[in-house]
Amino acid sequence: MTTRVKTAVIAALLCLLPLCASAEPARELPDGFCYVHEVIADVILDIRYAGTHNFVGDVIDGYEAPYAILTVEAAEHLKEAADEFRQMGFRLMIFDAYRPQRAVKHFVRWAKDAGDTRMQAEFYPEYKKKILLVDEGYIARNSSHCRGSAVDLTITDMDGNPLDMGTGFDYFGKLAWHGAKGVTEEQAANREVLCTVMEKHGFKRFNHEWWHYRLKNEPYSEGFDFPVR
Repeated sequence: MTTRVKTAVIAALLCLLPLCASAEPARELPDGFCYVHEVIADVILDIRYAGTHNFVGDVIDGYEAPYAILTVEAAEHLKEAADEFRQMGFRLMIFDAYRPQRAVKHFVRWAKDAGDTRMQAEFYPEYKKKILLVDEGYIARNSSHCRGSAVDLTITDMDGNPLDMGTGFDYFGKLAWHGAKGVTEEQAANREVLCTVMEKHGFKRFNHEWWHYRLKNEPYSEGFDFPVR
């Protein structure tokens, strides 16, 4: 195996694994943005769109490395939340943060491809037509993530084991809604803990996704398209 092939294999494997917070970013970011792991030392990064364990089943356009990037303002508020969670015996696990606009376009193209249903059983079993995910707002043509102040996340115990929230990340269906019927008391309580602390520290929930929060006072009104790397 050549050195070039070995390097490509290692890079691909890294994209499939949660990232330890000690990893160092390879490039500078635009003014006003920061790497979350440089702000929250014990954050766990499981950046799904940098790998293949996501509703598309492929690495998503614009994700060149498994990092979480946020506006400085959002990261500061998230650190306050992380500090409180830590006092409660929890850590943050992030699935996605800043999202390039090219990634949103990738999602929309995928939704129009009716023949690709590889990940349906795990992520959207209630939908026979993928385009409905766009029509019903699960896949936004203009995502708040592109503005850099939205984050998809959960909480774990101190060993990094995620709390049971009733569904996985990016489950498209009513079971993922806040206040959903069909979740257990424990699952509902775990969601409430996440929501209460996040809203206390300046974030707003998205009612159809227990994992999605957006900073109420966003610094930017327009989206960005620089890659995650």
